[in-house]
Amino acid sequence: MTVNWERESGEKIEEFVAAYLLLKAGAGNQIRPAQGDQGVDVVIPTATGLQVFQVKRFSSNLGPSEKRQIRESWERFVTDFVPHNKVSSWSLVMPLEPTPPNVTWLKELTADAGFDTRWIGRAILDGWASDAPRLTDFYFGDGGMRWHELMAQALSAGRSVTSEEGDPLLGAVQERMRVLSASLDEVDPFYRYEIEVRSGSLDDLSPHESLRSGSRPGLVESVIESLDERHYLVTHVFARSPVSTQLRPVRGTFRFTASTPEDQQALERFFLYGAPLLDANAVVEASEGPPGTVLEEGGAASAWTVTPAGGDDIPDLEVRLVKDETVVMAVPVVAATRSGSPAGPGEWFRAELSGAAAFEFFLGAPGRPDRILLSTNLGAGASPSSIIRGIELVADLPGASVELAIRDGLAISPRFEFGPSDITTAARGYAPFLQALLVVQQHSYDQIVVPEFARMTEEEGKELVRVQALLQGSTVSGRFAEFVIDDAEFFADWDDTARALIQERPLVVRIGGLEWRTVMVERTEFESVRVVRSDGKMLVRPGASDRMQAVAVRVS
Repeated sequence: MTVNWERESGEKIEEFVAAYLLLKAGAGNQIRPAQGDQGVDVVIPTATGLQVFQVKRFSSNLGPSEKRQIRESWERFVTDFVPHNKVSSWSLVMPLEPTPPNVTWLKELTADAGFDTRWIGRAILDGWASDAPRLTDFYFGDGGMRWHELMAQALSAGRSVTSEEGDPLLGAVQERMRVLSASLDEVDPFYRYEIEVRSGSLDDLSPHESLRSGSRPGLVESVIESLDERHYLVTHVFARSPVSTQLRPVRGTFRFTASTPEDQQALERFFLYGAPLLDANAVVEASEGPPGTVLEEGGAASAWTVTPAGGDDIPDLEVRLVKDETVVMAVPVVAATRSGSPAGPGEWFRAELSGAAAFEFFLGAPGRPDRILLSTNLGAGASPSSIIRGIELVADLPGASVELAIRDGLAISPRFEFGPSDITTAARGYAPFLQALLVVQQHSYDQIVVPEFARMTEEEGKELVRVQALLQGSTVSGRFAEFVIDDAEFFADWDDTARALIQERPLVVRIGGLEWRTVMVERTEFESVRVVRSDGKMLVRPGASDRMQAVAVRVS
């Protein structure tokens, strides 16, 4: 579209210029008007220094008043900004081509600059407008209005799902959502959209459900809205550029009320560090952002919907165990979540070592000590190998310290010292159990997983320890009393004379309702046995000795 620059306000022209430059560069700042603004409107960092832009709306020939305003901006820039920054260029931007006297005047004004200066006029601005039609339509056309109309269509289209049932209707609605997402993408120069209708009720959603994902770069916000009792709408909003949130912020004012000490602590961690709030509701006092992220004033918002985003650039991390200034163990972080305070420099990290151990780091809040929080679970259903390193680290915590670090790189947290605790004591008892399961896995084609502890018995635990010893090559000695003969045919010709007996049986592990077969057999040698027939049963009892010993033998 063609822009009639004469009709547009200076503020709108400056907004357009700033948006165009920042979106192209992917970095920089628009300096908001204020007293003492240093004569700078837009700053773009480059390898050789800062590119600075001063924007004016002048569209007719420069008179004394216009020249005075430009001169004042230049003098503030030279006096207040240049001495403290490395400047590579300064550009005067306005929808006006210079005359030869204008060129001479500007050259004389900036003669002592020491860096490049130039005049960006109407022709270049027209080129920018042509190069960025979405941006031009947003600021100077009806793009902003169509933006909101399309989101209203998305909501009304979603609500129509209650009129019918079946796959054909669902397909039609999904297609409508796809078309609306594409239309929003065409209109919005700052964000792109994914819109989906889901079955279910908001009341059934878990607050632990992650609507942000570090594997989806650029995701700024995911907002859900109820359509009816059986459906809800999810709008995912992605930044087109790292500066999108600067140019079109997503922000709001929410009022939370703490009713318990636990609620108070959770709120403090949210505001100081950005730690997610669970099961906390707020009243929306103000909300600003692109369509789909704006919440109704006076309505309710769940804290896990408005949790500050933490960025998508989390590197590979590890948690290190340090003793006497030496790293004795480093366990890779398998899942990392990061967030920042909505009101300060504080940061929150959650580092999961496995399904059984996680550390939360609360860092950088002014006037508050850095803190660490450790949580563990038994990892039921996980493979022992996936959780044992994390459990071993927890078991070795007393007398050591922990730090979060880039994998094979620098530490990004202070060190936190640990003493004995119920958690570390439990881990010291749990690690040998996991080691035993790993030994079983080395001799089985079955997938060994951690059983549910509630279903385990003490006898099963003792048997696992015995099987571990056998599989590791130990000879297990013991005594026996009697046992019922399963293979009566084998013993049919035996009298009650005492003799030695060798018995072999498959080595099978049964624990917590699970069963795993190994590739080994248990060979047991009884020094002396007698066969006794009693009450229709055939029993084996000790003869001259009740001693026995067992070994594990590979099945041939």
